[in-house]
Order: sequence, then structure tokens, then C-alpha cells
Amino acid sequence: MRGSEARQRQIQYRSERILESALELFCEKGIQETSVEEIAGKAGVGSATIYRYYSTKAELAIQSGVAYWEKIAGTYLNVADRKGYTDLTGKKQLECIMDGLKQIFEHEQAFLKYLQEFDVFVRKYGLTVERLKEYEDCIMSLKPRVIDALDKGKKDGTLSFEWSSEEVCYSLAHSVFGLMKKLSWNGSLLALNEQNGLALQVEIAVDLLVRGLTYKN
Repeated sequence: MRGSEARQRQIQYRSERILESALELFCEKGIQETSVEEIAGKAGVGSATIYRYYSTKAELAIQSGVAYWEKIAGTYLNVADRKGYTDLTGKKQLECIMDGLKQIFEHEQAFLKYLQEFDVFVRKYGLTVERLKEYEDCIMSLKPRVIDALDKGKKDGTLSFEWSSEEVCYSLAHSVFGLMKKLSWNGSLLALNEQNGLALQVEIAVDLLVRGLTYKN
């Protein structure tokens, strides 16, 4: 039994090491430009070992994306666990979530660039919805919290909108993440003082979106 447990730990460690190495190289060089051989070298394993864990580079990219999302979400988006969160109005809860997204932009530029790179990779190789399901599920893990905040805001009167909470949730996600990914990608070409202004653009955009949901005829 102990031997079996030790083997499972070794498998888990090796799998995590491969993912970490792949993610680091994907962020540094891009998914398309990174070879499996380079990942194997960085992880300290053979290429054949990687294929035993992940059947294709696409699968490795997907699992790296899932692991990255989980790390970022756990760091910045677990707002429901914060003291006093449940007592906030719907608008304040939504603002807490949006503050987490702004922090991601300020501190996790590599993550946003990876998302942009991953989107390009998916389109180029035509990955199916079925293959992307785990990745999509990970991305949408924030959806229930956003919808709960929107529903609460509509009920307590701090938010007002004519669409369903789910429709608004999707619109917010696409708007905010789309902007953050674009600015992260293009912002890497700018001088540092110009990059500082990008965070303000995100802050203004988020503020306008939330204000738009508080407008009443």
C-alpha cells in the first residue's frame, strides 16, 4: 500500500512539474512557439513521459490554462469567503468582484497575455467545444457569484437592468476580460509610464459598466 501511495505522489508531482514548466514556457515564448521537447527539458523528463501524461500539446495547453485559472481565481476572486461579504448590497458585492478583476490586471499581466495567446491557439487549431469543456467550466466558476450579486442588487434596489442576470453576467465578463487581455497584449510594447495609464483605463471601464447597471429611468 505504501509503495502504491508513493507512486501516486510521484505521478502527481511529475504531472504538476510538467504543467508548471509548460505554463512558464507558454507565457515566455507563446504556446505555438514552444515545443514539447523544450517543455520536457525544463521539467527534467523525456518527451515520451509528457505524452504519457498529456496526449497532445493542445491537451497540455488546456490543462495548463485550467491550472492557471484556478490559481488566479483562488488568489483574487474568492470574494464570497471574505468577512462581511454576505451582508453587502448587491452593488457592493459586484464591485468587490470587479475589484478582484482590476487586481488581476494590475498584478497578473502574464496571465492575461496567456489567455490571449490561448484564444489564438484555439482558433488556429480548431479545438472542439468538448475538448475545451474543462477549461470553460473553470472560466465560468465565477458566474454564480456574479449572478448572485446581480440578483441581490436587483432585489435590494441597488442595481437596475432590464436583461436577465445571466445575460448581464456574460456581457460583463466579455467586456472586462476582452479589454484586459487586449491592453495586456498591446501594453507590453509600451514604455512603463504609459503602461501605468492602462490600469486607469480598466478602472474607468469597470466603473462605467457598474454605473450603467445602477441607472434608473
